Amino acid sequence: MKKLLLLLIPILFLCACGTNKTITESTDKVPVKEEPVKETLPVEEVVNLAQFFLPDQSTAQFKGEGNEYASYSLKTQYINDNYVATYEDNGGTIVQRIYKISEDNISLLAENGEAYEAEIPSIEELESMPVIDIYLATPLEVGTKFNGWEITSTSDTLQTDLQTFENVIVIEKAEEQGNVTRKYFAKDFGEIKREFIMNANEEELIVSSTIEKLL
Repeated sequence: MKKLLLLLIPILFLCACGTNKTITESTDKVPVKEEPVKETLPVEEVVNLAQFFLPDQSTAQFKGEGNEYASYSLKTQYINDNYVATYEDNGGTIVQRIYKISEDNISLLAENGEAYEAEIPSIEELESMPVIDIYLATPLEVGTKFNGWEITSTSDTLQTDLQTFENVIVIEKAEEQGNVTRKYFAKDFGEIKREFIMNANEEELIVSSTIEKLL
């Protein structure tokens, strides 16, 4: 009996070793599952719309054509980082406009004529004012529409008496009667030209105002 046990123990030991080796080899050959590569979407560039106004307390002169009141001076006043007031003096009247700058648009809150001694509303009053128009909106790319306006170009070149502007943004609004209004914007200057094109008796009448100099 002892001899039989002595013979069986080495055999069982060899079997156990062989089985363990097979399991180890099988485990080593299992392929590692690779995680799929995640695609990252491009981050949309954040546009600082405040750059579409002249600097605080600056005044620009605009040369007019087609109408005696098309020439005017424009003074810009920053109320704070989010609100801007402009004063347009065409020799006949002064118009005060107040704008709100947000992340995706510039909205018009007030437009006051005969603003010879116009006051600035308090921040509480400004925050409660309703929007009466959208002055400019993002994304700043061709085809963007807002409140009847449409961006028709972002790469215009405009020659003025002040300088030649590149990458000018053009927005356009067309009326049912066929009249067209266009505005031209440049970074660090804001609106540098506006024109009104009216079709009357099969003739085209153009009234334009173009930045001429900084005062």
